[in-house]
Amino acid sequence: MINYMISSVHMITRKMTAKEARDNFTDLLGAVYYGKEPIMVEKKGRPFAVVVNPEEYGKYIQYKEAAKMRIFEIIEEIQTANKNKNYGQVLKEVTEAVEETRKERYAKRQKNKSST
Repeated sequence: MINYMISSVHMITRKMTAKEARDNFTDLLGAVYYGKEPIMVEKKGRPFAVVVNPEEYGKYIQYKEAAKMRIFEIIEEIQTANKNKNYGQVLKEVTEAVEETRKERYAKRQKNKSST
């Protein structure tokens, strides 16, 4: 009983129970390594682990590190841009930006609801 599902990254992910994974471990490893197919292992119907090819795992680690570095760059840019501003002014600008973004997202959700 092997199922397929669309994951949040839009790639097909094979699913199997922990028992199936245990009973078919050699096949699981072959599908992951040679087929470069990620497999989600579930226990009691809930995701428990994902087995991925070492190459894909390496790409994931690189992506994760690049994302972390970009976050630090953005933080540094924000700190530099606000270096000579007082706390109250920065708080006011951030609050206004957050409120504007929330209004835009709310309007978009309402538009999507009305079109369905």
